[in-house]
Amino acid sequence: MAKKKEKAAAKEETVQAIEGELEDEEVADDNSPEAYTLTGDYRTDYNEICKRSEMEPILLRQRAQNPASLGTDAVEGAPTTYTTKDKYEYLRPCIEVEQDDENKDSIKSFYVKGWKVSPSILTVLNLAAPQTLTTISLWRCGLDREALHIIANMLSKLAVRNVSLDGNPECAGHFHLLLTEDCTISSLSLRSNKISCSDITPLAAALSSNKSLTNLSLHNNCIEDEGAQQIARGLRMNRTLLTLNLSGNKVTDVGTKALSDILTSLTLTHEEIVARRKLISENKSSLVTDEPPTTPGGRAKDRPGSNSRTGSHTALDKKGKGASGKGNKKQDKMEKPGTKDGRKSDMGNKGKDDKRKGGGDAKKGNIKKGTAGKKYQEEKEQEPEVVEFSNPLLEANMSEKEGKIVVPGNYALTCLNLNNNSINDNGITSLYKAIHFQENSTMKRGIKGLLRLTLRNNKFDAESRHYNELVDMMTRRDPFYEQPLIEEDQSNITAQT
Repeated sequence: MAKKKEKAAAKEETVQAIEGELEDEEVADDNSPEAYTLTGDYRTDYNEICKRSEMEPILLRQRAQNPASLGTDAVEGAPTTYTTKDKYEYLRPCIEVEQDDENKDSIKSFYVKGWKVSPSILTVLNLAAPQTLTTISLWRCGLDREALHIIANMLSKLAVRNVSLDGNPECAGHFHLLLTEDCTISSLSLRSNKISCSDITPLAAALSSNKSLTNLSLHNNCIEDEGAQQIARGLRMNRTLLTLNLSGNKVTDVGTKALSDILTSLTLTHEEIVARRKLISENKSSLVTDEPPTTPGGRAKDRPGSNSRTGSHTALDKKGKGASGKGNKKQDKMEKPGTKDGRKSDMGNKGKDDKRKGGGDAKKGNIKKGTAGKKYQEEKEQEPEVVEFSNPLLEANMSEKEGKIVVPGNYALTCLNLNNNSINDNGITSLYKAIHFQENSTMKRGIKGLLRLTLRNNKFDAESRHYNELVDMMTRRDPFYEQPLIEEDQSNITAQT
């Protein structure tokens, strides 16, 4: 009996010990950084997560605003009070933040400059990041691949638009991790990262399928002709990138020709032709599935059946027999493609409607009264017209040349910076032919293509004919170019008077 009691007591002690350990684990899980629920106050959330991570919090400092952005009233007169700080205060590691415009307790951007950012600090920033965050800048922070994975995880949860990772050469070959399928980045700066041709290959491959990036800066890297060719391949099917900065690299005439070729026309490869046929078949199948289902008799289910006994539909059928004939010309005019119930759709007829109304939003401007209505109308007039490009594999303006399919090149790229490279006269000739092709081609009517091209500090002859003609063409294509007025003949003026 005594032995049984001892065994029972031992079991109870074991069970109690296990239950105590489970309770301790639950308490520990509740106090873990991952279990913390954000309150909306960034400073509170940041300090609490640092405390749970047993890490000393880095100083959060409000980012100084540019005096020009504060308006004229803010910079008039000298300040009446001054505060002094220790000179080493400015060398202390800190995280500069900008408050959100709507929620002052939250932030919209953070900047880190010139000190080592460990993965543990990035983990805290990841857990404390609010949904209002749109800008991340980490300049010379010694980032590695592990840190880049944490940043990619942060970007997957937020709608960040601007990312700057300048001066972090240790992760030169892993920047493609940022350009995922659900990426929201529109501006990416990767300056001074010692990116080589082998490093640029996965990034260029990610460009071909990216749908959000509009501005890419690769200034001051180690990109040679092979890297420029990889970028050109990535831009074959890309129609979202508008600005590309390749200044301060080692691109010569070979890489310049590769970039010039994609600006003219593209000959589809076998893989691209297969992908094109697949897209066309998918579009056709989607159109078929969108049609109303039919019964075995061939009549649509949604269409009401006619009453053949009473003949009540006879007169209607006779009148509507020629739905596409003479009897219904007025109805055909009212119901054109892209219309519904006789009302014109906004798609494709915006320009005509604007001319007819005397402005895109003239009607709306009349509804709004006073200065608010004028301001609304001015903002609408100042909005730039955004051209949407279709999938290049589904281009309607295709042609056949020597048994191969040719489609328009990349007309979406508007700004190209090739300063401080090693481009000679042959590269200038390639660029001249590309811009001349865009000016005279009928494949993309109404779309100019490249608008700005900078070529300072290269090795070509500035007195060459092609360069001077290229300068003239690019000057006319500049959106801010104003054509000089031609003075009238004085004799004609005298004759008219």
